[in-house]
Amino acid sequence: MYTPVSPPIKWAGGKTQLLPVMQPLFPKIFGHYHEPFLGGGAVFFFLIPQRGTPSHLSDLNPELINFYQVLREQTEAFLDKIKKLHNQYQQANDAEREKIFYTWRNVDRSPEFATWSPLQRAVRFYFLNRTAYNGLYRTNQKGLFNTPWGRYKKPALYRPQVLRDAAQILQKFAIWIQVASFETVLDRAKSGDFVYLDPPYAPLSSTASFTTYTKEGFNAQDQRKLAAVCRELDRHGVMFLLSNSNVSWVRDLYKGFAIQTVKARRNINSKGNKRGAVDELLVYNY
Repeated sequence: MYTPVSPPIKWAGGKTQLLPVMQPLFPKIFGHYHEPFLGGGAVFFFLIPQRGTPSHLSDLNPELINFYQVLREQTEAFLDKIKKLHNQYQQANDAEREKIFYTWRNVDRSPEFATWSPLQRAVRFYFLNRTAYNGLYRTNQKGLFNTPWGRYKKPALYRPQVLRDAAQILQKFAIWIQVASFETVLDRAKSGDFVYLDPPYAPLSSTASFTTYTKEGFNAQDQRKLAAVCRELDRHGVMFLLSNSNVSWVRDLYKGFAIQTVKARRNINSKGNKRGAVDELLVYNY
């Protein structure tokens, strides 16, 4: 098999830091792998190179999924464009960098964006991921990207080895990468398969919600639907592992399943003193 590779993008709530805790919980043997909240793909890029299992990957964010599709299918063309953009950005001063960033960011406000090729959109997505504040993917209710510029001195844009490694794993093991709701996992997962679910987390308080990775958001009703999907997976002999906030009503949704509490660092709060280790839940049925 292969060794784990680094995720090609940053993602709020990404699971890289939790992999040492999660690793003992992954099933020893499973059929196909499914990840319907793909995000940064930390678990996929860690686990699947070692297991070599066919994988079904999806997310509701169309720009995210387009990026992965292009990285898999047009790797060298993508790298060529990123290299040129990297050189332009590195040679620019701060004022020029800010202008470059907002030019790329705000293109989704114009009709021109609808004519962009998948390759152009993937380059934009990746560039914004590396240069926006905290690498945060956030949209407003119209679905327009609205994260401000990040003032990074040396943003890591052109990382050919990381990107090629990720592309290789996608080519070898990702047999399905699509924009899809998490419910579609019920149509694809079979008995003996393994599903990892990393939804937008339930808020820890009424003012802590951050669910705008897509314009649709993710609310309490969606959390209940997700719990129902997990119970259906369980009835069909599909193994699942789910991450979520450690709040009482989420625990109630998953009564009867194994629940483990782990410490995770939250890094997306705009106030540095509000970042730090918090309890999260890992829920599983095997």
